[in-house]
This record gives sequence, structure tokens and C-alpha cells, in this order.
Amino acid sequence: MDLRGKTALVTGSGVRLGRAIAKALAEEGCNLALHYNSSAVEAESLREEIKGFGGRYELFQADLDDPKQIDSLIREAQKQFSYLDILVNNAGIYPKGSGLETDPGMLMQVFKVNLFSQFLLIKAFARQLPEAASGKVVNISDSKVFKRGTDHFAYRLTKSAVNEMTLQFALELAPLITVNAVAPGIIMPLAGREDMDMQPVAERRVPLKRIGSPEMIAQNVIHLLKQDFITGQIIRVDGGENI
Repeated sequence: MDLRGKTALVTGSGVRLGRAIAKALAEEGCNLALHYNSSAVEAESLREEIKGFGGRYELFQADLDDPKQIDSLIREAQKQFSYLDILVNNAGIYPKGSGLETDPGMLMQVFKVNLFSQFLLIKAFARQLPEAASGKVVNISDSKVFKRGTDHFAYRLTKSAVNEMTLQFALELAPLITVNAVAPGIIMPLAGREDMDMQPVAERRVPLKRIGSPEMIAQNVIHLLKQDFITGQIIRVDGGENI
């Protein structure tokens, strides 16, 4: 599949993995609906950074905690681009806390942002496609959920659910829409701890003894978007940590 001229919505596009994915899509010649919540400055700087690639890049603010704003996001993107060919569900939150430390309010918020928003966006994406048109969905998961742990209880639950949702929607939306996921491993420090050296962690936990990069995740997203015979797959980009 040639991505040139296709239109992609990337959630959480202003920073971190979302930014790298959006840049890679721009390099491929895509038009972009660039979603952000609170990272307006970063989203605008991204648009400036990629404008030389010659596509059309529009910014859309929405709080993915709010279903009404999710609906508005899709409607506004349709007004600007007619319809979307690609959906990359990247945005998410990562609160600390074991199961006993997780209160119902926190659990509900994480489910809204990390899982429910993706569910609503996939449904809206599928319905806005013209009849007989094909589409591509890539969800960003996390390789850490393939091993049990007591940290980040709510986050782990939602990303495990994202994996299952990826498989179910891949079955339901075939043959016109492919649905896959990319599950990053040790790629970058947590938000707010950008100065943390992740290399010692990788040397302890990763067979390849090194960290990955946001660009690696972006290239795996591009790979999935270009394929017409891959659906229902979760690609673990983790240096072998899962084994």
C-alpha cells in the first residue's frame, strides 16, 4: 500500500512516540490530522517541523477522557479531510500504583483514555470510511503486559485489553480494514523523567542489551500500514525482552 496522499489521524501526536510516528507518516507523504490534548505548543512545533514534506497538516485538540470530544474530533477531521484512511491510536496515560493502591476513580480514568477512547475512535473511523473503501488501524500497546507485574496496575489492565480489542476488531472489520498493534519495550524514559539513563535497565532485562528508539516504533507502524495481508497482529518491539 502506497501511503502517499492518504490521510492519517494520530492521537497524542505532539510528543514522544506520537511525534515520531507523525513525522514518519509525513515523510511517507501522508496528510495528517494531528491530535493533542494539552501539548498545543509541541503539536504546533511538529507541524512547523514537517511542513517541508508538502502534505496537509491540521491540528485538533480533544480530551480523550470525554466521549463527546472524541466524537467532535472525528467530525472536525472529516470536515477538513473528507475522510480518514488511517487511524493510529497512540495517546495514553501511565499512572503508578499497584492494585491495592489504585482507587476506582483512577481506574476509570485510565480505562477511559487508554481503552475506551480507542474503542470509540475505531468505531467512528470504520463508520466514516466510504463504502468499499479500505482502512488501516494501528494501536500502540506495551510489551510489558506480556509479563505479569504489580506495578502500574490500571495501565497494565488497559493495555492487555487493547491487545484483545485489536484481535477482535481485526476479525470484525475484515476484509476492508486491517487492525494491528505495536507493543514497545524499553524505548524511552517515562514522561517527566527524560534525564533517566535507561541503558542499565536494558542491560539487565533485554537480550539485545540495548534500548530502542521512537523511530523504531514509527517504522514498525509504517510497515503495518503498508501491508495488505497482515491483520490481528501485535508486534513486540522490545529487543527480545518478552522471551
